[in-house]
Amino acid sequence: MKIVQISTNTVPVPPIDYGGKQRDIYYLTEDLIRRGHEVILYAMKGSRSSAQTFEYPSDDPKQQLDFIIKTMPEDVDIIHDHYGIVAEANPPIPTIRNAHGYQKVIGQICVYVSKTMLKTIGGNKGYFVHNGIGLRDYSFSKAKEDYLLFLGRMEENKGVHLAIKVAKKTGRKLIIAGPIRKKRESKYFQDKVAPKLNDQIVYIGSVGGERKQQLLSKAYCVLFPSMWNEPFGLVPIEALACGTPVLTLKYGAVPEVLKGLPKLLCQNTQEMVTKIKTKKKLYSPEECREYVEKYFTDQVMTDQFLQLYDKILREKEYRVIQNSEWNKRKKALKKE
Repeated sequence: MKIVQISTNTVPVPPIDYGGKQRDIYYLTEDLIRRGHEVILYAMKGSRSSAQTFEYPSDDPKQQLDFIIKTMPEDVDIIHDHYGIVAEANPPIPTIRNAHGYQKVIGQICVYVSKTMLKTIGGNKGYFVHNGIGLRDYSFSKAKEDYLLFLGRMEENKGVHLAIKVAKKTGRKLIIAGPIRKKRESKYFQDKVAPKLNDQIVYIGSVGGERKQQLLSKAYCVLFPSMWNEPFGLVPIEALACGTPVLTLKYGAVPEVLKGLPKLLCQNTQEMVTKIKTKKKLYSPEECREYVEKYFTDQVMTDQFLQLYDKILREKEYRVIQNSEWNKRKKALKKE
């Protein structure tokens, strides 16, 4: 098949540190190519992949759409849009709109990253495919150190302050890693996090690559006290891939994703504290890694998307809109 992957213009593919959506796109693109499919990727400048990659020449979504229309080959079998600008324009090609967050999506064929999102946002109309990661990129370690780890954005709904609360009650060191990108994140960090930093509670900024792998694989436990309805929750999967247990709260799709490891799910921070203090291990490093290998690898994700692509093409699950924005723009561009 000839498949087009549409990324956003916010983070390169693959991301240097933080960027779950772009990492999904990278893994899917690379695995599709390994299986013999031809993939074309539209992404932010600085992106790299084995696919034929087109970098957006502008930050303007309208100019980006025009660029895609002008450069996309005519013989594409299916478009997989992780951004939205293509699906909303209704091209005369089967197009999937992949929703990675809780945003309202527009498109004829919508795919969500969890069954929870399919139900709550999609009204059970569409499909869901869980995210997957490349296990080869995640360092596995049986040996653990004594620190706790929080990995994520410095947003209040991610629960950094709750991770600090848990660390103080357990007496363990907490390493906080993650970006501060928006004004509200900076304010939250200065108000709720910075005043509590000391030798026990340490903030190290955004991390990626080998440093991130080292932190995840050696942590005694990763804390994921997210207080919002997580569309999926990639950090728990990354931690488990490194053989490290991760304690979470029961919000959003997290209970769905960790269904097979129920002891990791907590009602509140006190339950997190109790589980950390107990001498009995929740799950062995091998059990954590095997869970991801069975359900959340890039191969599993690619299998599911290929099945969906085949279903859409076989059943012709797509309606061509003659007077679509795509066709209007294409005609206008020919006249220019």
